[in-house]
Amino acid sequence: MQHWPYSFLLSIYMKEQPQYLREALDSILAQTVGPSEIVMVKDGPLTLELDAVLDEYDSANPGLFKFVAYDENRGLGYALSRGILACSNEIVA
Repeated sequence: MQHWPYSFLLSIYMKEQPQYLREALDSILAQTVGPSEIVMVKDGPLTLELDAVLDEYDSANPGLFKFVAYDENRGLGYALSRGILACSNEIVA
């Protein structure tokens, strides 16, 4: 996959389904032009299953993922505002 200098920003929280997270990550990774980084915001504590999915994809794609996490769920707006600060690129999807 060709990588361009853009960041892909996602937020996840404990009520998400692991299979939907897998589908989202597979879709990002299947793009013709992939991001140079995926910034994943953990909006509060996650389930063991969600953490396992993130660990699996992080291990399979060394250096692609960057994680931002905090102790309590604060909502999507807060999560994305924190995540965008962690993005390395000017273009964020």
